[in-house]
Amino acid sequence: MINFFRRMRQNILSEEKTGKPAWPVARYLKYAIGEIFLVVIGILIALQINNWNETRKLRVLEISILEEIQQALIQDTIVINANIEYLLDKNLKSQELISHIENKIPYKKRLDTLMMDLYYHRGYKTFNISAFDLLKENGFGIIKNDTLRKQITKHYNSDLSDIIGLFDRLEQINLIQGANVYQNYKVARGLIQTYDYQELLNNPKIFAPFYHFDTMNNAYYRGLTNFKSKIIVLLKSLNSELEKRKKGG
Repeated sequence: MINFFRRMRQNILSEEKTGKPAWPVARYLKYAIGEIFLVVIGILIALQINNWNETRKLRVLEISILEEIQQALIQDTIVINANIEYLLDKNLKSQELISHIENKIPYKKRLDTLMMDLYYHRGYKTFNISAFDLLKENGFGIIKNDTLRKQITKHYNSDLSDIIGLFDRLEQINLIQGANVYQNYKVARGLIQTYDYQELLNNPKIFAPFYHFDTMNNAYYRGLTNFKSKIIVLLKSLNSELEKRKKGG
């Protein structure tokens, strides 16, 4: 099309040079129309190229953000696995301690360590959300896959919020039970020691906080394992999408 108008322009100019009689108004009109078409087509092509470049940049940014989210979730999974192992260890020690007390076995020094090991903890809220913050800054619409976009937003806005909320509630309850420990035990140098072991064996209220800590540890464990399973599902979707993109999908 552009070549056609270029030839038209050249023909008109050649006519001017050779002095061929013609109707000047008609010739100039044809020339003007050709020039206008050339400009319009040039603008359209430039806009098309610009749009293509912008789309390409968005796709590169999208893949970069998805890869960052992928790595963040992998790191979260590693941390969660370590914490789950820690909770499983606490559970074994908890059963050992509870069995010792319920069977009224004579005191031994290891009990002081077991009680400290079972003592409450503050949960695990160090999840990596920097990649999701980057996504929010660039707009959720940058993710082409609607299903994946909904999965990601649900994970960070709902699932993550739920697990942190659970840990916050458990922490508040644990703080109350922690205060009870200080009333009946001596807490120092990484050990918890009862003031009167026989009273501990005969008074369930004194040992009650440790039953509570056992229950709370199990709640932390269930919360983390459930959250981990959701991360695994999201990671599968992310991996599938990124693999498809690498293949040009």
